[in-house]
Amino acid sequence: MIYGGKKMRLFRRWSVISLLSVLSALPCSRLHAQETLLIATWGGAYEQAQQQALFAPFTQQTGIKIKTLAYNGGIAVLQAEPLPDLVDMPEEDAHRACAQGLLVRADFSRLLIKEPDTRLRTDFLPDAIQPCGVAHLTFSTLLAYDSRAFPGEKPQRSADFFDTRRFPGKRGLRREPTDVLEWALLADGVPLSQVYDLLSTERGMRLALRRLESIREHIVWWDEADEPASLLQSGQVTMTSGYNGRFFLARSTENPLNIIWDGQIIDRDVWVVPAQNQLSSEIRQFIRFATSAASLARLAEHIPYGPTRHSAMARIGNHPQRGIPMRDHLPTAPRYLEGALFRDTRWYAKTAAWRERVFREWLDGED
Repeated sequence: MIYGGKKMRLFRRWSVISLLSVLSALPCSRLHAQETLLIATWGGAYEQAQQQALFAPFTQQTGIKIKTLAYNGGIAVLQAEPLPDLVDMPEEDAHRACAQGLLVRADFSRLLIKEPDTRLRTDFLPDAIQPCGVAHLTFSTLLAYDSRAFPGEKPQRSADFFDTRRFPGKRGLRREPTDVLEWALLADGVPLSQVYDLLSTERGMRLALRRLESIREHIVWWDEADEPASLLQSGQVTMTSGYNGRFFLARSTENPLNIIWDGQIIDRDVWVVPAQNQLSSEIRQFIRFATSAASLARLAEHIPYGPTRHSAMARIGNHPQRGIPMRDHLPTAPRYLEGALFRDTRWYAKTAAWRERVFREWLDGED
């Protein structure tokens, strides 16, 4: 049927009105997502590095803006309001969330950029490409001390953290059943290769908590990632646990702290997508961009968290402001690997509830 001029104009007007009605009925968040991504990340020095190395260049290249959501670990963020489009999540939490169906499952290898003369699967570290995301960086939790507190002999091993006679003063620890359990067993002489097997037993947990009990009265608990360096700088503690990137930047601003690489616990962060979302074009573009060798190397130049693909390592140069060769400060630098422990994130995911219960009982004095 062929419409005349007046009928054709009426038809076109009805079509435009109908289309506008459909668009106005769409959720605002989905329309908003076409130009902005909300990313849950860790704040502080790390987020500043991401802004400079990832977020700003991504926006410049694609026109898609990045907003960030404050986040300090765990999986509750996957049901937060507002719901982030992506989360920069520790691998342990990513394993737990994936098993519980809280993350989008996909063949993430299809989103990634293949570097010339490399095979994608072997370019990335083992198990970096996961069913529910892509591990994009390595970092370590380790110990640092205030050099002013020890003018003579200096702490050199993780076991020195528990020796308050030779190295007196308060100790900073994260208020979680993580890291210190491993260090406690290492202080008892347990080999690196046996730490998680022993911690899987009631006996191993008792040994770890007994060692922790020996410094109970010296502990200052911290919760946020930016606290450890401040605790050292203010003199509230003489030694503390913390993250290698935060300590690096604190040292660069003349905070009188030194890092103990012995016993560092190496971990990874993973880009994941909450299951309530879809792998939109914007999310796909960001994952592809953020996991490229160039982007991973650029981030490592701003903060010493190592890339998860081999092709990125050779690209890492100096810190853009300080001119420091950053490959020498990565937790995976060869000289720091002796005495390093790679966190068993699957063990962590499986034992989360048990560790939390035992640790809380210890905190309450019921160990």
